[in-house]
Amino acid sequence: MMTYSTLGRTGLKVSRIGLGTAEIGFSYGLGERPLPSEAEAIDLLKQSVDLGITLFDTASYYGVAEERIGKSGILKDPNIIVETKCAQFLEKGETYPLPELTQKITAQVNESLAKLQVDALPILMLHGPSVKDIERGELTGILKGLKQSGKIRFTGVSTRGEESPLAAINSSLFDVIQVAYNVPDQRMDPCVFPAAQKAGVGIINRSVLLKGSLTTLRTKLPAGLEGLQRTIDEIEAIAREIGADLPTLAIRFALNNPSISSSLIGSNKIGNIKKAISALEAGPLPIDIVRQLEHLALNIPDQVDPARWPKI
Repeated sequence: MMTYSTLGRTGLKVSRIGLGTAEIGFSYGLGERPLPSEAEAIDLLKQSVDLGITLFDTASYYGVAEERIGKSGILKDPNIIVETKCAQFLEKGETYPLPELTQKITAQVNESLAKLQVDALPILMLHGPSVKDIERGELTGILKGLKQSGKIRFTGVSTRGEESPLAAINSSLFDVIQVAYNVPDQRMDPCVFPAAQKAGVGIINRSVLLKGSLTTLRTKLPAGLEGLQRTIDEIEAIAREIGADLPTLAIRFALNNPSISSSLIGSNKIGNIKKAISALEAGPLPIDIVRQLEHLALNIPDQVDPARWPKI
């Protein structure tokens, strides 16, 4: 059975397992990733709701993902929460004068509203703003304007590393952060998670399976990630010791962290989603296993951040 938690000060009730929808929108992940048909994608979304998932993560640049979510009709249920992301140009380091910046973000929000077929976005996340972007204040005015117009309810950031989420938390502007946390990448645990909890900022975890590297797809990792491969070998050995497979142990580790409201599983296969829910049903990991996995933190950005991996 699915369990639920409250997403920080938003008060939103979200499923502990959320669905990341990149794979229903475009080819994403390790190896060849065929895109499901529209009918298959809509069926996946509806089955996910039937399994108790209430949080769906998407983005304006996830190909046809937003459009398919809208067509599925799942957002007609007020208990279903969608978070979408915009302004990917921030992560790319692109800068614009305030009028153009406002126009770009507003246009993307309007496009997301139309594709998702909703009157307001439950959560709008900015993609990858830097500390300077967050502290400069221009984004604050834009987001406040979108809130006042009723187009968005809550605000968030999807970031990499520690500095940007800490700046977002300290700004008091953002209600939610989306960060990466998994066995090889535990950088958020010492500072970011406690700061978010203290401020009432909700935490959504992505990269639970590290873009598929904590599954059988690890064989498709590019060369140059030998440190990550060795760490995965050690994680898999622990999984075998307790009679589990690698992805199940990885999911249970993420779910074991009480700071996280929801952990996203990105997949276009219902079997993978059911497996994640089974991992949730298995309950907390034994404390000695948690400690062993905590000691396997690699925390080297070039190894644990897919955006920095060598290109195949």
